[in-house]
Amino acid sequence: MQVFNYFRDRAHIIIRVQHNMGMMGDPRYQGMSLTVMYVVNAGRRPITVTSVGAYRLFPHNPFVVTDTRPRCPCELTEGKQQTIIIDQEGLDLSIMESWEAYTSTGKTYRLAVVPWYSRRWNRRKFRRKAIAEGKEKKAALSVEE
Repeated sequence: MQVFNYFRDRAHIIIRVQHNMGMMGDPRYQGMSLTVMYVVNAGRRPITVTSVGAYRLFPHNPFVVTDTRPRCPCELTEGKQQTIIIDQEGLDLSIMESWEAYTSTGKTYRLAVVPWYSRRWNRRKFRRKAIAEGKEKKAALSVEE
């Protein structure tokens, strides 16, 4: 019974993304093609969403979205949702790896776009790039001294 209660009472986050959406009644988004992302807490435990964003396939950098309703950080209790609005003008959907929501406890909730093995290979490339850049920075600092 305790195992059942544990799984029932945990936070269960659902991420949905809809593309090519339009918005009526708000002049800021008039005539724009939008991608709308929803982060919904379908579980019983409240969570605090600190930021939302997405990873793109290498060599394109990941990004964080700031146009959220309610503003980040926000607490999502049972059945509440957060809406994220992204202008599609500069967004290439063919290079998306995953959409992500980050919580205050450090947990990442992910909506995968590509298979797991592609995500793993993509993240490995990002780590290698970061390590190489770190070594370059250390070498540049030692030359200056």
